Amino acid sequence: MLETIEIFSHLSPDQIKRLDAASICRNYNSNEIIFYQGDQSDYFHFLIEGEVSLSKSNDYGTFEVHRIKAPSMFAESPTLQGVAFPATSETLTACRIIKLHRDAFLTLLHEDTGLSIALITSLANKITSLQRLNDQLSAPDAYSKIVRLMMDRPDIFSTLKGIEIAKIAGIAPETLSRIMTRFKKENLIAFKPRRIFEILDSDGLIKYR
Repeated sequence: MLETIEIFSHLSPDQIKRLDAASICRNYNSNEIIFYQGDQSDYFHFLIEGEVSLSKSNDYGTFEVHRIKAPSMFAESPTLQGVAFPATSETLTACRIIKLHRDAFLTLLHEDTGLSIALITSLANKITSLQRLNDQLSAPDAYSKIVRLMMDRPDIFSTLKGIEIAKIAGIAPETLSRIMTRFKKENLIAFKPRRIFEILDSDGLIKYR
């Protein structure tokens, strides 16, 4: 099954066999915890089927950091560094996950340049996501947080429930509802049939940013 993962697609049958011997395949139901913030892990995680959420807790509550859809590698940075997970991972749907032992992966990483480049690319994408998260968290108020989300991730307003969007923004669902109502009254945003989200006045929204 590892050969179906993009970063391993160029490996030889012998290399895949070595990785298979060091991996575990697990099936999860929806709303199961894969690992908790603060847990130590000896395994890299590869999402083969389903969708997972990464959420982080602090003194102000819990907010969603990222959503990951299969196929994807996730939580590779802390495992690569050998440090605790900085966030909690929970399944949003039924999932199939391959856990690959850290030592076997690192050994092959030293041997295979293509695999190293693939990992660097994955980490670079994660850095971009973290930069967006930092921008989101640095917003001065709830209105700014929602506007930044609308600009950076407009798709979630068509696909996610209000309570899920509020969790990503780190605000109360009631606060999100008030903001959305105000924006609609001011004709800044609209929802077309089938909950298709549309920004009507970008300049007007930016004033809240």
